[in-house]
Parts: sequence; structure tokens; C-alpha cells
Amino acid sequence: MSMIYSRTLAGKVLTGFLVLSLGAPMVGCGQAQGDASGGDAGATAVAESAAQAVPAPDAEIDDVTTVAYLGPAGTYTEEATKLFFGDNDELLPQETVPDALAFVKDGTAAYAVVPQENTLGGPVTDYIDALLGAEDVSVVGEVVLPIRQTLMGLPGTDLSKVTRVYSHKQGLAQSAAWLDENLASAKREEKASTAAAAQEVADGGDATAVAIAAPGAAELYGLEVLQENVSQSEANKTRFYVVSRTANELPGYDCATFVADISADELPEVLESACVDGTKLTCVHDRPEGSALGTYRYVIELEHEGGFTEEELARLKAIEQLEYLGSYARVEE
Repeated sequence: MSMIYSRTLAGKVLTGFLVLSLGAPMVGCGQAQGDASGGDAGATAVAESAAQAVPAPDAEIDDVTTVAYLGPAGTYTEEATKLFFGDNDELLPQETVPDALAFVKDGTAAYAVVPQENTLGGPVTDYIDALLGAEDVSVVGEVVLPIRQTLMGLPGTDLSKVTRVYSHKQGLAQSAAWLDENLASAKREEKASTAAAAQEVADGGDATAVAIAAPGAAELYGLEVLQENVSQSEANKTRFYVVSRTANELPGYDCATFVADISADELPEVLESACVDGTKLTCVHDRPEGSALGTYRYVIELEHEGGFTEEELARLKAIEQLEYLGSYARVEE
């Protein structure tokens, strides 16, 4: 399976499709078995399904739009935003993710980009909760971004004299092993974002404070890179949702997200109902529902090789416990 797409000089994806090998098997949580008596008709149906074109990630997004994201300049969320939207859009950095979502709700921004999950730090629960608490928003895209946590400080900083390390809580969690080994006595202080941490070090003028942030933040805020890749993992990646007030309308996207407010013992049956005919489960996050112990708000992410047809989405939306958040495609660096 390969993605073919073109970009403008500004880096915006304009057109694209997933081209699938017709011989590739469909993989899912559950898989329907074909009727052997179907003969050529069954094979034709499978081929037609596999040949369905998956829309480009930005197929329904204007060439120029407004996007709110967790700022300030230099955050990983900004990198994810530019990877998905390109450089010719109006970017609106916000102090918090709820602020970015509020811009979408009131129409100040058409989209928001929200960190969702990291391979080392796990789900970004505060931001998932903010998304679940937002009204009338849909997931219309996903970005997967490699994370290269970088230690930075004022030029000439002596690591042996560092007493404080600033970063977003995910940055601190992802770099905990390196910090334990190299800056064990330094106090770790959470900041609103990795870039906010870098900005505070730059503005504070104190060489005993350092920040963990994206590599580009060092140049942006005039800091010196003291150590690269303090997360010590090449597998460190973060997933981001692209959120809008309007859900995508085209059929054929290969990712879909739902929410289910159910008890834990109901979850297996809901997943069994959802994961048939090539639909597979990719992720489940549980958040407190608030009414009783053992009842959760589950964020359920599904994929369908070759893309979800209108009929398949209709089937999933008809499952009583599932609330549809949107279907979309993924961009990965």
C-alpha cells in the first residue's frame, strides 16, 4: 500500500490517493467469510472494494484557512500543524488546547490541532478530556510526528550547575531516564508547552535553568543545544488530531473515531459489533465518565483498509452506543 500525492511549494497536500494491491488481504478485528458459491461475483466485489480511492488528508480543506494550536511558536504542535496544512495558512498560537478548541467553537479559527498520544508518554489525557468536553467538533485529520526532545539553555550553560529543568509534562516524562542519569538533582518544572519552557529560559537569563523542547526552539529563542535526543528513543512519536466544526463528507477515508459512554463490561460487545468486514480496532482510550465507578468515556479509533464506504460508516453509526466523531486520513512525517 502506498500513498501518492502532490504538494505545492508551500507544502500543502493538494491531491492524493492510497493505491492498494488488489491481492492484499483485508485485516480486521473480525473478518467476514465469503460464500464459496459467490464465485466471480464475490471476487469482483472484493476487488472493487480494494480499488476504492482514499481521499487525500486535506481533500476537504481550503487552500488557505485559519488554524489554532498550542503555542507559542516552536512547539511540536506547530510542526504538526505545518506538516498537515502547509505554510500558507493563518496560524493562531494559543496558550492552551482548550483555548485553541474555543477558537474553533466560536468561528475564530476553522481548525485546531490537538496532541493526542505519545509512544513513550502515553495518552495526553488533559487534551483528550478537552476534546471530549468541546461541543459540536469533529476529527477531520491526523498527524504523526517524530519527537526529538532536545535539551537547551543559555549559551555557555554548564550542565553541572543546572538546578531546574523546564518542559511540558510529556517532555519531562519522555526524557525521565536521561534526566535521572544526568541531572538527577535538578528540579523538574512543568510548563504549558515545550516552546513556553524554552521561551522562559531565554527570557529569564538564568544559566542554571534549562528547557527540553523541539530542536527548532533553540534557534527561535537564541538558546544553545546542550544535548540532542534526551528521550533516548527513535520510536518517540506523537499523534495529533485535526479538529473542525464540520465533519468530512467524502467517503473512503481509512480512519474513523467514535466515543462510547458505557460500562467496562459493555466494551467487548461494542467492539465485536464494530470490528467486522475488514474494520479493525487501532486504539482505545478510557476517560472517567463521571457518573459511576466502572463507567467510562471510551475514545475508539478504527481503521478500514481501502477506506470506509458510506455503507460501512452507516453501519457503525447505527451501533447505539457509538457517537461518531469523524472519518479522516493520516499524514506522517
